[in-house]
Amino acid sequence: MPDEKAAGDLKGPAKRVSGLPEVQLEKMIDSIDEAIIGCDKDGYINIYNSANERREKMNRKNVLHRHVDEVYDFHSGKSLLMRAITEKKPIIDQYQEYTTELSGTYVEIICSTVPIMEGDRVIGAVSVMKDYSKVKKLSRIIMDLQSNLYSSNIDKTGKPKPAGARHTFSDIIGQNHFLQDTLRWARKTAGNDLPVLIYGDTGTGKELLAQGIHNAGARKEKPFIAINCAAIPENLLEGLLFGTVKGAFTGALDRPGLFEQATEGTLVLDEINSMSLNLQSKLLRVIQEEAVRRVGDNRERKINTRLISISNLDPAVAIREGLLREDLYYRIAYISLNMPPLSRRLDDLPALADYLVGKYNSKLNLNIECISDELFDLLEQYPWPGNIRELEHVIAASMSALNTADTEIRPEDLPPSIRYKFAGIPGEQNTVDSNLTLATMMDSAERRMIETALKRNNWNISKAARELGLKRQSLQYRIRKYSLG
Repeated sequence: MPDEKAAGDLKGPAKRVSGLPEVQLEKMIDSIDEAIIGCDKDGYINIYNSANERREKMNRKNVLHRHVDEVYDFHSGKSLLMRAITEKKPIIDQYQEYTTELSGTYVEIICSTVPIMEGDRVIGAVSVMKDYSKVKKLSRIIMDLQSNLYSSNIDKTGKPKPAGARHTFSDIIGQNHFLQDTLRWARKTAGNDLPVLIYGDTGTGKELLAQGIHNAGARKEKPFIAINCAAIPENLLEGLLFGTVKGAFTGALDRPGLFEQATEGTLVLDEINSMSLNLQSKLLRVIQEEAVRRVGDNRERKINTRLISISNLDPAVAIREGLLREDLYYRIAYISLNMPPLSRRLDDLPALADYLVGKYNSKLNLNIECISDELFDLLEQYPWPGNIRELEHVIAASMSALNTADTEIRPEDLPPSIRYKFAGIPGEQNTVDSNLTLATMMDSAERRMIETALKRNNWNISKAARELGLKRQSLQYRIRKYSLG
């Protein structure tokens, strides 16, 4: 049993950092819906909130000051708290299952654990835990639906019917030279089956390009299936991708995975940089062997599936930051295609705006002919961090309040919720939107300052950084953050 000083190690630094009285800090932790547990550097528990009491059916008085290995039977063999202390680094969104020794409660969680540091010294660790059972139930419903979809897409010969891709290259609007260079390479790669990586900022149309590649190739009559790797926990994503066999885990059934369901067609792995490194290693093996082994199975099944991966980060950045395995990159990116941000293709703004006005004329039964010159000048000056998706939001929102007598969209037609983004709107210069946060205002001001400095220095990053009083690396980070590159 640790002494009282050891048991209070974690609370001491927390109290100094937060400036809150200890009782107030405990009440704040207790008010959080997520279960929280903390321990000192030796593994003795000194934080245990009410949400954890409810989940694990234990009284904190019986838990505090005990060692984590005395309170829990970890099925994986080691506490994430102790791992974080030993490794001195965070463990984010990790699945763990265990049984409590005091109440006998079986628990499954998704847990983020961080070591608490004082200088270079670890003084404890804290975990924030989410109930995994609800996620698992929802994901199994998704797996059931996916399995039913697969069954309904089998024709009389036992082969999958084509599904999924509706768009072609002709649906990608714009003549900008950055975009056209990407499309030129995309058309070339559509003629073969080599894996492709598409990368770019959110809202640039990466899946649209993936559909265009599929529909321009020999597999266009075969299935096209896309899945977002960031939306599903690791062990469930593994089952979705590779399939499962009955008994592999509680409730598991014989199901083909997405690689099998996309046989002879195309599988798109969106946000592949969000996939865990452990699962990336398994994916690498599937690609190398051209065969998949269902979870819980001991036999391999040959696959014939074209793979298109999508990343919202430049692959070089993702590799450098440890989000993408370098060996996997060489397997999934025989061709890398960049979808440029809207800020680099503002010459396409008129064509994109015309298309979107026509789209929402049909949806809203309007007769808008154009965007006024005054509003268009504002749109051209805006950096568009949300890219084409943000442009569509602005146009749709502006048109939503118009009527059939209106023929153009003007600055005053912008809804208050987005009007603050555009400087120069009459009557708005000194107005602050009620929904605008300080952080948003600061980001907007910083973005404009950086863009002005870059333009003044002909996009010479070193000169602009000196003018702004920033390090070159700091400016490069902000350029990526605001999609100014």
